[in-house]
Amino acid sequence: MSAYKEFTGKTVEEAIRAAREEFGVDLGGLDFEILTPGSRGVRGMGAEPARIVAAPRSALGGAAPKREAAAATPLPPPAREDRGPADDRGPRRDDRGPRRDDRGNRGRPERPPRVDDRAQGPSALSADEAAEVAAARGSIAAERADLEAAEASPEALAAGREILEELMRHLGFDVRIEVEAGDTSRLNVVGNGDTRDALGALIGRKGERLSALQHLVNLMLSRRMGEWTRVLVDVEDYRGRRERQLRDIANRAAARVQETGKMLQLEPMPALERRWIHLALRDHADVATQSIGEEPNRRIVVLPRGG
Repeated sequence: MSAYKEFTGKTVEEAIRAAREEFGVDLGGLDFEILTPGSRGVRGMGAEPARIVAAPRSALGGAAPKREAAAATPLPPPAREDRGPADDRGPRRDDRGPRRDDRGNRGRPERPPRVDDRAQGPSALSADEAAEVAAARGSIAAERADLEAAEASPEALAAGREILEELMRHLGFDVRIEVEAGDTSRLNVVGNGDTRDALGALIGRKGERLSALQHLVNLMLSRRMGEWTRVLVDVEDYRGRRERQLRDIANRAAARVQETGKMLQLEPMPALERRWIHLALRDHADVATQSIGEEPNRRIVVLPRGG
């Protein structure tokens, strides 16, 4: 039986306090994952509880999917019928635009972390503990841009292409912008002639300059569209090569799980890369994937389907 149990509360902090009291541990001795951050609704309508799964670290012999407990005792459906089901893998949406999870699913609104100032006694979160909770939630938000951009609309891609072409002209690069649509939509900058060798300067070390270029394009795109909008920008198929590499890793991991019958953990990776793993194996007959852990060490577990 899994050591993880599900806890609920009006806020994440309240749910964590309940878990700490149940197990008699402080925050450092608690292994937890936020399933849904909770929502107060509008004038009391549509309020939803915060949900976490947690276990004492002392009871864990190794890493295990944290959502086993949640599946065993599901909550009643949300009060508002016009809301979709919350995905338990992290990304949600805020006032700036839709948020998506590793697999591209829409989620519920996420609110900033709140600490209940009225909480008293040893179960109340200290300032340091509250900061740790906030970091666990905020680190997810840092990667949402790529997840949203991967499913950009045709209108966003068309407008983003115009902006990117204009930027490249100002930078003096002789390029063409290819629009790629599919599971991962992107705008790929392809150099003409001798320009291809110079485009490495737009990628930078580990794609740092590419991320900056994408951020600039999305700022300009959002201004043009009148709402927060994102597209994924690539240069000379840099992201595309990484996606193909990860899909190959996913297939080899699946073959290993089939052979051994045991789950296999992959190395920690960003949300967009985890999404590529999920997509590579989503239709696999014999294995399934789950994301576990907290950023920046969140990783994918490949396990036998139904196991």
